[in-house]
Amino acid sequence: MSTVPPQPPVRFVSTEAEPRERGREFGETWRGRVAATVAGYRDLFARGGVHDLAGPGADALAAVERWAPELAAEIRGIAEGAALPVTDVAAVNARTEILAGARGGGECSTVVALGGPGAEPVAVQNWDWYAGLADNWLEWEIPQAEGRRTTTLTEFGVVGKIGVNDRGVGCLFNILHHREDRPKGGVPVHVIARRLLDTAYTVTDALRTAGTAPVSASTTLTVVGGLAAGRTAIACELWPGGPGHVLPDADGLLLHTNHFLTRPGSDGDTEPVTDPDTLVRYDVLRRALHGKGATLTTEAAVDALCDHTGGLCAHAPDDRPDAFRTLATVRIDFATRALHITSGPPCLHRPEPHPGSGSGSGPGPETADPAPSPEPTRSAA
Repeated sequence: MSTVPPQPPVRFVSTEAEPRERGREFGETWRGRVAATVAGYRDLFARGGVHDLAGPGADALAAVERWAPELAAEIRGIAEGAALPVTDVAAVNARTEILAGARGGGECSTVVALGGPGAEPVAVQNWDWYAGLADNWLEWEIPQAEGRRTTTLTEFGVVGKIGVNDRGVGCLFNILHHREDRPKGGVPVHVIARRLLDTAYTVTDALRTAGTAPVSASTTLTVVGGLAAGRTAIACELWPGGPGHVLPDADGLLLHTNHFLTRPGSDGDTEPVTDPDTLVRYDVLRRALHGKGATLTTEAAVDALCDHTGGLCAHAPDDRPDAFRTLATVRIDFATRALHITSGPPCLHRPEPHPGSGSGSGPGPETADPAPSPEPTRSAA
């Protein structure tokens, strides 16, 4: 278990509204961080047998050009500002696709509860990824030329991931694996997440946008609308033969981890065999939160995500950069159209018990252990 305390998230607000200029500003401002992200993925890709980023990057950039030319321009701008080949930055944006057949291990657990009448939804997720990439992400606020705004948690050089826009549409992100996944030919799923956040006014808009994207790798984008956007939630399971769609249960609860919940996608799902922790995490959340879709609070959702069973709250030793760790917990605030992000496993942010509180003697603050022992490290080797 890591002993390194989590650091506060980095936050950046762009001042440029045109895509290429915005990308260039980002690349210039975060040149070292973008280069570190590219280097980290270059090593990760090489472990999967991909040693040259020029070909995969060019393929990804061409797919983005066809489907979202404004984001292709932004990727070009990031590369110019960071003084890197554009194919390097495009390859990082396509990291899910490049790694589709080269990695194992699940990531991320999502909780959405629509709440009662007049309430804003609760939308929370743990983002789990390689511990060695723990320093390579930020919160990015992105103004649009038309006055719209997108806020996203993403990696340096990647155009988007988890986020919310100023119209009250949010997006959560869970990777999937399907036997039809392939490393090239599709629109990068991170680009899809960003474009739907940039353009959607409702959940319907977001689903329509996602459904137009040809994909080569599988991912669930859980789209959530606040009161201003219609207060609903649908998980869109993208895969080469999809998409499939998951609805909330009758109480308004919607959960997702890293296996398919719809057919025919589930017929080719490889995750339950290669990484069955996804099933355990889903079951733990389902049992903890069943029947609470109308009453669940954000705090209670985060508390459920602190459970270490199956690696819901994932830790990694300091000497295991290849192991999975919860890099951040993200809460979408639909009232303010903002993200609230904590770095590292969520159990590390639980309040420590005060001396003498509760029914037992309990340890004092200096000796308190804020979490039970985590399960054995999930490795992506």
